[in-house]
Amino acid sequence: MTTMTNHVILLQETYQMVECPECRGAGSVEYDVPRPHAGGFNEGYIDTVLGDCELCDGVGEVIQPCTACGEGMSKWDALHGAICSDCRNEEG
Repeated sequence: MTTMTNHVILLQETYQMVECPECRGAGSVEYDVPRPHAGGFNEGYIDTVLGDCELCDGVGEVIQPCTACGEGMSKWDALHGAICSDCRNEEG
């Protein structure tokens, strides 16, 4: 195969990644953790802890979804717009 063919195949097999909307690319977010009352206190409190983002698993990026069906888009599809090739073929 030629170099160009290999490049096109790579684009078709690799997902297009975008910044995670939950953590904005940081990979971590603050979570609220309820702490129960202890000892002589009548009330508990809400504590905040820093943890890995659940949407992106701490990576900071997620696969770009197709605007029509929501499935992940390849880099090849992303070059041709915000709709995956399956949805584009259905539209005719």
